[in-house]
Amino acid sequence: PPPGPGRAWHPPGLFLCAPSREPHPPPPVLTQADRENLRYLWATMFEEAEENGRRVIIKFFTNNPESKQYFRTIPTEGDLQNSSLIAFHGRRIMVAMNQVFEHLDDWRHTCKLLERLADSHKHAHRVPVGMFQGMFRAMLSICQDLLPNEFTDDMLVSWEKLFGAVYEEIAAAYARN
Repeated sequence: PPPGPGRAWHPPGLFLCAPSREPHPPPPVLTQADRENLRYLWATMFEEAEENGRRVIIKFFTNNPESKQYFRTIPTEGDLQNSSLIAFHGRRIMVAMNQVFEHLDDWRHTCKLLERLADSHKHAHRVPVGMFQGMFRAMLSICQDLLPNEFTDDMLVSWEKLFGAVYEEIAAAYARN
């Protein structure tokens, strides 16, 4: 079942990356159909990266008001829809996630990306690892809003598998650093 608020979803059989391991195939929980679902969903999300990134941040702030304290350089109140700083940061989030989607078949590379993301968010921004789950839920919500008649249960399962694997790697990177 999908995770509830504050709970992690742990896909079975996930092999976490570790600095000493050799190249990794895609997360073993992702099937070819999952990767196709994910690429379709992300293509829709990334088509309007800035606008959808803005929507993700606003949804994230709405659903996780405690997260606002970690965003010191962008507004967290007021007219966020028209804020160029929210649009800029939303695009940065989308570009970072696009790298994950571009490397679904190269999990080792994805792990390196996630390691850097975890390091900066843990040390420079002091963001608790649990905030990533809130961001992933905000992304899912926006994706479902964009595809109300196309978003299937299979797509939801694919999304949960990927973001379960991504969260697990980010959490492992937090623990290593």
